[in-house]
Amino acid sequence: MPRAFERVGRERKFTVLDLGSPTPQSVRFFNQFSCRVYFAGLLDDDGEEEFGTGLDFPSDVRFDVCLFWDIFHYLDGEPLERVSHAVTERLNDECRGHAFLAFSQSVPYVGFKFGIESVDSLVVKEGPTAVPYVHTWKDLEASLWPFTNAAATLLQGNRQELLLVNHSQ
Repeated sequence: MPRAFERVGRERKFTVLDLGSPTPQSVRFFNQFSCRVYFAGLLDDDGEEEFGTGLDFPSDVRFDVCLFWDIFHYLDGEPLERVSHAVTERLNDECRGHAFLAFSQSVPYVGFKFGIESVDSLVVKEGPTAVPYVHTWKDLEASLWPFTNAAATLLQGNRQELLLVNHSQ
């Protein structure tokens, strides 16, 4: 995750989209910076879709960092397209994204809830025991254009951590 933040810093203002729900750790982390954070909170505590106003951003907002966490495993079809469209039309040229996706669709994937302790330390809590959809990067590549996968790290539990970059860079 540090690479998602390497183009932003304490010196300049930046805008973050966090598709998770706010955690005390994440709020403390973002308070260190001159940034505006939009927490979308698209899922309820059981992992069910709960869009509400989470995707209603002001028209002039452009994101420098997008934290997708593992949200894509809870979305498919029209809800996935709606999230993708709402996010990808609001990217700054040098926007970076961070996501956790499955490495394989044939192996179970357990969801988690995430918070940020520091740039290189996450708070991870067990989420719903099973996710409704298991997506790999290949499944989502077209939906998330202009994001491309710049780096991937294979983790335990059928999980890979992805650094996404705006292809227009």
